[in-house]
Amino acid sequence: MSEKGKCILAYIFSWLGGLIVLYGLKDNERNTKYHAAQAIVLGFGYMILAIVANFLPIPFIGMILWVVYLVAIVFGIIKACNGDDPELPVIGQLAQSMFGKKIDE
Repeated sequence: MSEKGKCILAYIFSWLGGLIVLYGLKDNERNTKYHAAQAIVLGFGYMILAIVANFLPIPFIGMILWVVYLVAIVFGIIKACNGDDPELPVIGQLAQSMFGKKIDE
């Protein structure tokens, strides 16, 4: 599978795809690992925020969160396909701090 395909797989299948690409597949490039780590952080972050949003009395917060999540996924896939710098604005720093050693292997 190509590196771009692995990145797209990670984003589409969220945290589970990210875990598979980051830990299950061997011989990944650094950018692929970075995208996989971002997919994990993005997926878990969305799950946690969606659970919290269900308890908030603010209407449409869940829908807004879903749209932001989808935009982040599409943005990550576009960056992966173009071969750009893989770092997403906020997610990239979190992913680097959480998975830095695994990314730099």
